[in-house]
Amino acid sequence: MEDDEIIKNLVFDNQLLMVLQHFNLAKLDYAKNIKIYTSIPQMNVNIYLERLENMGLIEKYSGSSIKRTEAKLKKTNEVHKHHTYYLLTNKGHYILKSIGPREYIKYLELPCLKMLAYKKRRNDDPSKRAKLINMGLLDKYGEITPIGESVLDLAKRRQINLSDT
Repeated sequence: MEDDEIIKNLVFDNQLLMVLQHFNLAKLDYAKNIKIYTSIPQMNVNIYLERLENMGLIEKYSGSSIKRTEAKLKKTNEVHKHHTYYLLTNKGHYILKSIGPREYIKYLELPCLKMLAYKKRRNDDPSKRAKLINMGLLDKYGEITPIGESVLDLAKRRQINLSDT
């Protein structure tokens, strides 16, 4: 899978991106712990881990014990492995660093940007609203998220015409 296609998949699926971003914080972790930190259901976390591994963004950890220097969220100095642990690959780190508001604008069409800009338009098209929620630009209540604010700010700085006409 090409990097552009991977970035597109991550931009369009905020939960998948959240799992990948968790590894930036944790360095090394397992599914149940990811579920706790991200509030994503366990079945979805398992599916996302498999997808991320197939994309080459994470890999299974092969050691027999885990030290706190390797797994930043571990509470003890060293534990024996009881789960399947994953860690971020160099490619995963590179891809994660490259995702920002520019990528969101690249894949959003103008009607979605206008819907993001104007609260009164957020109920106009349920499919576009669902897309913005899935991308993490709106929350489930239709309120703009911090990444949504960043995308909107960049669109305004680029002078994209977001007028309500």
